[in-house]
Amino acid sequence: MAKGQTYNHERISFTDAKTGVHLLQLTSFPTMSMSLPYFSVNFTPDSKTLIFLSQREARRDAPWDLFRVDVDGANLTQLTESDGIGGFAISPDGHCVYFHRGNALCKVDMNDFREEEIVRLEQVTCFGLGFVSPDGRYYFTQALTKGGRMALVRYRTDGKEASVLREWEGRQMTFHSCDPGGSGLLVIVIQDERKEYRLLDYDGDDKGIFTASYDFAHCTFLGRTGRLQGCALPPDRAVLQIGLGEEKPTLIAQGVYFWHSASTLDGEWIIADTNWPDEGLQIVHVPTGHYRPLCYARSSQGHPQWTHPHPQFSPNGRYVLFNSDRTGICQIYLAEIPDDLRERIKSGKLSAKERLLF
Repeated sequence: MAKGQTYNHERISFTDAKTGVHLLQLTSFPTMSMSLPYFSVNFTPDSKTLIFLSQREARRDAPWDLFRVDVDGANLTQLTESDGIGGFAISPDGHCVYFHRGNALCKVDMNDFREEEIVRLEQVTCFGLGFVSPDGRYYFTQALTKGGRMALVRYRTDGKEASVLREWEGRQMTFHSCDPGGSGLLVIVIQDERKEYRLLDYDGDDKGIFTASYDFAHCTFLGRTGRLQGCALPPDRAVLQIGLGEEKPTLIAQGVYFWHSASTLDGEWIIADTNWPDEGLQIVHVPTGHYRPLCYARSSQGHPQWTHPHPQFSPNGRYVLFNSDRTGICQIYLAEIPDDLRERIKSGKLSAKERLLF
């Protein structure tokens, strides 16, 4: 494999045997490929192209490279070939992907594959996930200072600034994600055995707490609404939402065990994988709480992250991207959501075949 090389199509088109939804396996080379986390941005804003990670070799400690591919499986292109990089975050205009290498913020152009180091921050080593503010001005990541403290770091994407915004003692802070609506940064802070879901502004100052008494299994922002949505911990089987300062979440839907969930940018729809047992990728209409299976990922759903589907929507809400190791090796897939399916879910009028799935 080589940076800048475009490979032949690896796509495999098929229909989900249970739901009849069209699926497209985008990668099939016998090394592992997987999407960025479900709370990251994987797609360009026009929903035509996505980025993903693929292992360079078939061995346990092999490095991961960044690739791009169009939603029809064309233009499968390698964007990086470098060790020690991470924190990939696509720019809001879709023209480049930001990442960190050591303590430096870098970017790679999506079209000509030119790589550039933007700015360094000498007092930290970056190692966490990366996120870009919706206006494209800032890149945020979690880092470790030379003094051994967890830190929240901000880089200006124009290279004019790099700074440590906050430091925490020990491993008590996790920088989770950046609100696509622009309200701020979600961090999870553990203090005195209390877990807080806290919102910070772009300067690292507190804006408020979503909850310090309720703990989600997994959560992320409900599109651009400024609210959080997430899955309940067992034994509860529900997906819920909460606003800043509300403390107690409100129910969206319950029944199956929703595991990892993501939403459309308008916050109207949620997609969630399920577990214990696996009941498919469930598409949920937030206003009504109605849901049904979109498709079945058939992942092994073990401990490694690449065995989890981690579904997420394209910006236009037309596609759902997910991982599956159904072939024995993790690959990435797209499900195309039929327009009539949305209407049936909203109304609660399922077809005879859909009723059998429940």
